[in-house]
Amino acid sequence: MFTLDEAPAIDRVLAFDPDAGSIAVVDKKGFPARLDLRETDVLKAAKTKLTSLSSVNGNDIYGVNAKGEIIRLNPNGSDWKFKPAVPARAVFAQPNGDVIVSANKGAQTLVWRVHPPDDIAEDSAVLPLAGRAVRTQLGDRIYFTIDSGLVGVKGKDLSPLGAVQLPSRVRALTPTPSGDRLYVATMADSVISIVDRYNGRVESGLTLPQPPSDLRMDDLGRYLLARFPRQDSAWVIAIGTNKLLGAVPTRWESDLPAVTPDGRLALLGAKDVTFADPQKLDTRSTIAGGAKDYWYFFAWDGFRPRAQGLDQPVTFPSDSVPADSLTASSTLPTAGASPPPAGNDTSTRAPPAPAPPGAVRPASSGFVVSFAALLSEEKAQQVASAIKVNGAPAHVVFTTTAGSPIYRVVMGPYLTREEADRIGRASKREYWIYEGSP
Repeated sequence: MFTLDEAPAIDRVLAFDPDAGSIAVVDKKGFPARLDLRETDVLKAAKTKLTSLSSVNGNDIYGVNAKGEIIRLNPNGSDWKFKPAVPARAVFAQPNGDVIVSANKGAQTLVWRVHPPDDIAEDSAVLPLAGRAVRTQLGDRIYFTIDSGLVGVKGKDLSPLGAVQLPSRVRALTPTPSGDRLYVATMADSVISIVDRYNGRVESGLTLPQPPSDLRMDDLGRYLLARFPRQDSAWVIAIGTNKLLGAVPTRWESDLPAVTPDGRLALLGAKDVTFADPQKLDTRSTIAGGAKDYWYFFAWDGFRPRAQGLDQPVTFPSDSVPADSLTASSTLPTAGASPPPAGNDTSTRAPPAPAPPGAVRPASSGFVVSFAALLSEEKAQQVASAIKVNGAPAHVVFTTTAGSPIYRVVMGPYLTREEADRIGRASKREYWIYEGSP
């Protein structure tokens, strides 16, 4: 369980950095920020408001300032700025580190590809005047809406894609995670057009009772959600079969409805959040009062170390196997012969790395309350010294992850999760609860 009471009112999530345990977000006021899950801190990324905020790694955040310049915000101070020839309108961070920038000039949309920290455009393209744009999850395509159609460019070199003609102006569009298909809803048509990325044509369509007002793709590409135009409901569409499964009651916000990683529909009610089966559309569970929270589904190990036994070297009894079985003079035993006695294991093993002074090794199994996981022992000790519950202080546990030292501020272990949760709440700090060693 994780609580972050001082988190800002989140408008949307940009990206998650699992290595740093940081989520890049945009707050309700339009400012970028980072939520540090290790220290449960909220860090403002900028003091001035930026538009077209974009991130792919949760670390670097890109945006457009009031002058039309592209700004990169980096937590380590490696900020960067790019001033295009025309004030920028939008920026798209790419998985390979590139940045795609677009700007409108007269009846044209100009597009540049830049690779920070360079400030010279490596490629450029000119398109018809375009509106909104969307990039595929892989970053290999960026599609722009034009009057009654789409145009696009390839992410690697901005080479143009063929124009796609549609029945009317585009209202919403979303690609599959692999980018092989693009689902497009138009203003005056109840048919969702499905564009094939390989030939650039509308290959098929999915007819709904009414034109949807918005589209949302499952992060794993299993389901498509289409918003009802006039009421709090959504259609559920199976991507594999392009079949309309039915409709579910839900409000539509930036976080919900959504499809969870385990394949449930997370639906937003007036006060509660319900989880439903996407095939049967029946409710499986309800989180009372969950509607007041912002929901973001992700997987993170929280710097939990590997079990120590997984990294122990394999050893053999010294007398049972020859030093080199290919050159040994001994032969295989004959049938009925007694096997040689097993010798004692006299091999030497490197002792585990000692814990630094002031830190202890993980304790036995149970439920552990974790307050922070830091790379600095000094900072971990400072955090631990400030936490006491019923006179008992927190302590620092030393672990390693992928060869890197991690200093976790913990209390426990406790026999039950309820007891651990009580301690966490009594600390009046944000906390995690883990079962087993921290």
